Amino acid sequence: MQSLDVKPFRIEDQFRNCEAILLDFGGTLDSDGEHWLDRFLELYEQAGLDYPHEEIKRVFYLADDICCKDPDVDGFGLRDLMKYHVHLQLDALGLQDQHSEDRLVDGFCSKTERTLRRNALLLARLKERYRLGVVSNFYGNVATLCEEAGLSDHLEVILDSTCVGLSKPDPEIFRLALKKIKAGPAEAIFVGDSFERDIIPAHNVGMKTIWLKGPNPRLPKNHGPIGCLISSLPELESVLP
Repeated sequence: MQSLDVKPFRIEDQFRNCEAILLDFGGTLDSDGEHWLDRFLELYEQAGLDYPHEEIKRVFYLADDICCKDPDVDGFGLRDLMKYHVHLQLDALGLQDQHSEDRLVDGFCSKTERTLRRNALLLARLKERYRLGVVSNFYGNVATLCEEAGLSDHLEVILDSTCVGLSKPDPEIFRLALKKIKAGPAEAIFVGDSFERDIIPAHNVGMKTIWLKGPNPRLPKNHGPIGCLISSLPELESVLP
């Protein structure tokens, strides 16, 4: 991985006048910067399912694509979503093994549920000072997941790419979120785990950015200087004024 060229910053310079925080969901609110594919690679290994990484990647993105196109997914909570997603993965591998399917689902969901409970408390605290929203590339059910996890009461805006017909890194989804949350770009912070889909486009529309870099950070070539970065979402409280 490239070294992280972190641009020195002072909190009062970057975030003092901000009134709104927009956050990604998958990899940001539901984990500390861990990409879903990386999580499944680890879960497959723990379950003793010996498949090449490229094959797991293939079936993961195949399941992703099917979930995005299935209108029934919009009502799925976390466990129903992951049962469907994992079943699609294993079916594409030609594997019919209910024990392995259950183990993958529970391994993914148990960790996610713990993180969402923690972050619901974080959002409750941040709501006292900021208007909050979610902007996510998702399957059409991110609002359902936010409601299920107790996040919705703290959010003024929830944008799901499947529902609005826009997806990151398209700058228009960021502009739509800013319009809905009634904040100018310079008054808003975007927090996300994907440097390419979250940080670069949010910065380009004029927003402040905080990168949740996670355990396996991915940086595009010629990414430019990095402003503020954190390793877990609760660190937000230490970098905000």
